[in-house]
Amino acid sequence: MIRAVGALVIGLLAVVAAPSAVHADAAGPTDYLTEIVDVSPASDAIELAVIGGDAFIELSVAPGHEVVVLGYLPDQEPYLRFGADGAVERNIRSYATYYNENRYGTDDIPDVVDTTAEPEWEQVTDGGTYAWHDHRAHWMSDEPLVGLDPGESLPLDEIVLVVDGVETIVTVEITLQESASPVPALVGALLGAVIGLAGLTLGRASSTLVAMVLAIAALTAGVAQYTSLPASTGPETGWWLYPVVALGCSIAVIAIYRRSIWIESGLLALAGVQLLIWAWPRRDHATAAYLPTDLPADVDRVISMMVLVGSVFVIVAAGRSIVDAASPGDDPERVPG
Repeated sequence: MIRAVGALVIGLLAVVAAPSAVHADAAGPTDYLTEIVDVSPASDAIELAVIGGDAFIELSVAPGHEVVVLGYLPDQEPYLRFGADGAVERNIRSYATYYNENRYGTDDIPDVVDTTAEPEWEQVTDGGTYAWHDHRAHWMSDEPLVGLDPGESLPLDEIVLVVDGVETIVTVEITLQESASPVPALVGALLGAVIGLAGLTLGRASSTLVAMVLAIAALTAGVAQYTSLPASTGPETGWWLYPVVALGCSIAVIAIYRRSIWIESGLLALAGVQLLIWAWPRRDHATAAYLPTDLPADVDRVISMMVLVGSVFVIVAAGRSIVDAASPGDDPERVPG
């Protein structure tokens, strides 16, 4: 009976532990850095920034001013409108409205798009600040540009704004950066292997402590990344929620210590899986030149690789616990339920 209950609890936890991303394409690690090198004519009404290295252009407009962001050539239809009252609206007939949903663009353009029609505005936010993927401000491929060496830049590109009726040209420069040193990632992988192996060797209780340590480290890195980015860029809930679930499972194992090997092992396995799901997408953090976080990049790299490697040991420890529980004979660590 307790095995059935344990399976049910673990199943419910698995459902709860499947956070969905708030944004399908939040800022991630990149080898490019985009800079705004000129705004002509200069205006005190606007403030521009690059978010996530090269992922988003963020525009803030002072109250009382109106700014329209134009789309792509050849039509350059009105795409975004920043009102004098702080409302930010998007033209649902603009090609850019849909093409900018993903970092690398999309072919899924609805029939409503008509770049020659009068704009049809829908409000997306207020406060006079908004960030968007602008494909004039980053390299449009996940493959490196052949022939471009670190320190070299792509040809300058321009984003056109209309600020209080005056055409304003924002010039951007995209520069390839040197890859990060592999040393922090290797240190993290080694730490994960050492503490993971220690937990596996010393027993399930030790593996639970390892899972807690990894979860706390992952939560630290995840919260730092989540809070580093504006809400309009869609930071992913999973950056902090996966570690929270893993930490909760680890605490639950301690809370029910010696109650049921089946539930404890299942919770430990779930903690390890959550940590692995969190860490696997971060494997590019190992060498990417820029990481979208306020945490020191090398600290993030150490944590990401430590959790990636350590989570595998936690899962193996949980699996061994289940095998031990299913085997005949007494278990010195747990009392089977």
